[in-house]
Amino acid sequence: MDVKGRSPSILETILEYNHDRKPKRVRLKLQRMDENPFAFFRGTDHLFARSWLEYQPSDVGPAILICGDLHLENFGAYEAEDGEILFDINDFDEAIVAPASLDLVRCTASILIAAELWHLTPLQAVGMALAFLEDYRGTLTTRPQDHPDANGLPLLGPSVIWNRPGVTGSVDRVSLLNRNTEFTKKGTRRIIRNETKHPPISTSRFKAIKQAVEQYGKTTRRPGSYAVLDATARIVGIGSLGLPRYVVLVEGAGPPDENWLLDIKAATSPSLRSCTDALQPECGESEAHRIVQAQLTLQAKPALGLDVIEIEGRWYRIRQLIPDENRASLDRLRRDPVKLREAIHVAGHVTGHSHLRGIPPLEESHRRDELIAWASRPALDAVMAAAVRCAERNRLDYEEFHESISRPSALPKPLRSKESPRKSR
Repeated sequence: MDVKGRSPSILETILEYNHDRKPKRVRLKLQRMDENPFAFFRGTDHLFARSWLEYQPSDVGPAILICGDLHLENFGAYEAEDGEILFDINDFDEAIVAPASLDLVRCTASILIAAELWHLTPLQAVGMALAFLEDYRGTLTTRPQDHPDANGLPLLGPSVIWNRPGVTGSVDRVSLLNRNTEFTKKGTRRIIRNETKHPPISTSRFKAIKQAVEQYGKTTRRPGSYAVLDATARIVGIGSLGLPRYVVLVEGAGPPDENWLLDIKAATSPSLRSCTDALQPECGESEAHRIVQAQLTLQAKPALGLDVIEIEGRWYRIRQLIPDENRASLDRLRRDPVKLREAIHVAGHVTGHSHLRGIPPLEESHRRDELIAWASRPALDAVMAAAVRCAERNRLDYEEFHESISRPSALPKPLRSKESPRKSR
């Protein structure tokens, strides 16, 4: 409560959580969150964590390494180091050792929220949510020898991805370059500036990024590949808006069609820390190290270029840029509930495999048995009930937020006024 003994409003809580982020980006984040209850859900993982005790199932399940912010749009295709294209969970900013039910309740709630947004019947919504949980349960209880790989890796390659139009697009580096860059008069590429996607950065910031990336390149087997050609800020998603994030064009293999685009993103502490007292693994000196280690653990194979990088004393996650089209998109899926159901089936399988990999190695045998036994009991029915309560809480919070933000004076002046111009590239 504040000094007057009054509990802070939803808007005040959101503003406090985002107080150290760039006002211009926070303003955009609030606008995107106000679009609908699902967008609000994506941008308020801290509210989910704050209310966890209110709707958590009685049996929360064993503590394992989880995604922490699992919802329908946090799945997508990526390129592994060996060149294989996989479909998996693709966001690990909130990854933490916590009860398995945290992931399941959040993802199941996202299904219910999306279904309501599209005016599907309650029966359709519940059917999709139960399908997700049943596919999760089935993945855990399948005998190890029945998996396509001894370690249970979900090798969901092109035969799965391309047969599900709307779930994801094609990973194509040249197309990615052509959509995001343009040629200069000298025949080299530069990133196309766009205030809504790739806004310019200051000259001093560019120099810092260039120095850090090229210094990082010296630690790799191909230092020349990390010669920086250009860099801009990057605006994408909802939850992380306001945090420093950049797209960097580097030399890559050499010719213009073989340049690389890198995604560099700042890291913060996970909101779910308040939801668990489980012992956390030693992951390095920063939150970026935690995120990268979690991604290496939970994804089927290491993502291309995944690592940490330090820029002016702050650690970031670095990886090859993933095309927006390679993320599961509800805007595309909403046109066809049949395809949405297919995507939900895939999400259930992928989540099951991810949770199996999230079991601590030293406890693999008995913790795996514990996870399977938990998923085989009525525990998932309790997860469904918790997801219903979570979706309802999100609806109420969104309605309060939407009403508050519609008032002209709701936001503080820094979020209403334009930033002063600055020298940029």
